[in-house]
Amino acid sequence: MNGAIPAATLLEVLSDEGTELPSGFLLERDLLRTSPCTSLASYLRPWQILRLLPKKRDNLDRICQAIVASLTGNGVRFVELRSSLLYLATLQGCSPADALARLIESTRIAADRHRIRRGLILTVTRGDYAAVALATLLQAYQDVGEPADIVGLDLAGDENIPYPEELPMMFREAKHRFGLGVTIHAGETGRGENVRVAVESFAADRIGHGTAASQSPALLDLLAERDICVEVCPISNRLTGAVSADQAHPLMEFSRRGVPFVICSDNPAIHQRGLADDHAAAITEGLTVEQLIQQFDIAKRYSFIEDLS
Repeated sequence: MNGAIPAATLLEVLSDEGTELPSGFLLERDLLRTSPCTSLASYLRPWQILRLLPKKRDNLDRICQAIVASLTGNGVRFVELRSSLLYLATLQGCSPADALARLIESTRIAADRHRIRRGLILTVTRGDYAAVALATLLQAYQDVGEPADIVGLDLAGDENIPYPEELPMMFREAKHRFGLGVTIHAGETGRGENVRVAVESFAADRIGHGTAASQSPALLDLLAERDICVEVCPISNRLTGAVSADQAHPLMEFSRRGVPFVICSDNPAIHQRGLADDHAAAITEGLTVEQLIQQFDIAKRYSFIEDLS
């Protein structure tokens, strides 16, 4: 979600909250990512400040309004917003349940104002404490009454970082107990096997990025046979180096092998480009106009939001 905060709003909130920039962080150099980065770590440098806000309740409202207004300007009619809720609870000095209630209210007000459907996906970051984080998020979800606003769970972060062995089982149990969708960031950093693990161990319904899967016919067959949708982010994939300048983007291989995919916008504010730009980039990568026209229906089909019309 924070990667979608328009730069002007971000600067306003930083000023209002008196946020001190991390040592060595230069706004003019480190806030935006508009050209290919040398590494994923370099690409993620903006999060050194993005994870420091919002500390104030009214600034959460301000951020949500700005994000949804920007999405509406790109013709978006429904959206799934991912949030690292535990950061928000820490920043605002409240319980995870209170932070979740605030996030639900702020995004709901913004969505209603701009007449857009929205669902929230709770994100867990890979690492030693991922299982604890997921348990905390699920408890907060139950404490606020298991609201329909929450539509899914996500696992994100550096794919080279290990996670507790019980984490996949916890994702599967949450999926079946609460009916939540599961999307896993996998195969973005070159490890195709992570895609298989996401499908077979985490029971993923969708794969975030999944670029490395294109290198394995067996993985492509797995995704196609199980009808697992890949969230393709053309602009982000080039900027992070997930797809290098001398490679063809794997979206056309997905198309040839019958793997369902939907064009998504990843961190649009950091790129200074929205979903319409990702659609244009997909055409540049080989997607036909006819396939692009089909994207709205495909997005509805694989969305975790119910009753989209």
